[in-house]
Amino acid sequence: MKTNVLDASFRATSYQVETSDGVFRLRIGEMHPEFDNFLRRLELSCWGVITAYNPGRVLREEDNAERQIRLLERIEELGWPHFPACNIADDDLWPVEPGYLLLQVREMAVCHLAAEFDQSACVCGDTGAAPRLVWI
Repeated sequence: MKTNVLDASFRATSYQVETSDGVFRLRIGEMHPEFDNFLRRLELSCWGVITAYNPGRVLREEDNAERQIRLLERIEELGWPHFPACNIADDDLWPVEPGYLLLQVREMAVCHLAAEFDQSACVCGDTGAAPRLVWI
């Protein structure tokens, strides 16, 4: 459920992705030329960042870790290329949330997977464009 507070929280977060070309810290609405160069080298046109952590509420670490394992199993079942990611809040009040960078996966598919794991939103992007917050 979108609220002004939740929207502000997502926007006050870095989405750190660990790729074969290094680590990139992405932000909603901000261009990242080095990340775009990585995508172009691999001839990729779209991507998404997703986590299974804290679906609509804060869960115990054990519950979050179990959900994250199920998310990885689902990504691998779908055969989607992926790299590790983590969501890092600017204020350090929210714990770091591990996630995954999905490569060459269309926004609608990323959103369907986010919904499957009860997420409120996900981050999606296209090569040459700023990352965008997509509400589920």
